[in-house]
Amino acid sequence: MKEKREIRKEVWRRLLEENVSKNPFGHIPQFRGQREAAEMLRKLEAYVKAKSVFVPPDQAQYEVRLNCLKDGKVLIMATPRLRDGFYKLDKDVKNWERAVISYEVTKYGKRLLTSYEEIGKIDLMVTGAVAVSIRGERIGKGTGFFDLEFAILREIGSVDESTPIAAIVHPLQIYEKIPSEPKDVSINYIVTPEKIIEIKDPPPRPKGIDWKYAEKFVSKIRPLKELYERYKLG
Repeated sequence: MKEKREIRKEVWRRLLEENVSKNPFGHIPQFRGQREAAEMLRKLEAYVKAKSVFVPPDQAQYEVRLNCLKDGKVLIMATPRLRDGFYKLDKDVKNWERAVISYEVTKYGKRLLTSYEEIGKIDLMVTGAVAVSIRGERIGKGTGFFDLEFAILREIGSVDESTPIAAIVHPLQIYEKIPSEPKDVSINYIVTPEKIIEIKDPPPRPKGIDWKYAEKFVSKIRPLKELYERYKLG
């Protein structure tokens, strides 16, 4: 099987060559049809029923975040590289179009402490990807932030194994099988501009934070800093 880095390069090159994405390399790629994919997500029952939706700050998910506010949902959004943790936006926030931009959320949103009491239950997570498989595996851009976001949210009880996760991608990003590690977060749905693919039995997900990996990031990531004392106390 190809390694993750090979698959990333392959997908980025393919998206560029097929004129699907203008600058995919090193990113969760924006792609031609991402607005239609965001509209397709609105047909997913898990989205329709969700009151609280988590979406990362990637530009590729801009339309998803905007739709969450249009549809009256509570949007939980991570800050870039998780430096300042999680923020909450809802339909009452001013200037929706700017509020859901990654570098503007701290201006418009409510800063949340990293606790269940602050964040609450998340009904759906929506993410992008570089590649996904029909078995439920997902490869990001290589920084591991979505996996860490899930691990933190699971650590505090806001998500669990049954929380539905949807990945918004172009069909060129879909594989039969891709490499997966225990720290990788699997998905339940693949959403493209044309259809929704449901994965019946995705791989198991991380049960919380792997502190052996995360400890070195404590000084740079507010949620880890807030949870670290609890970890040290056992």
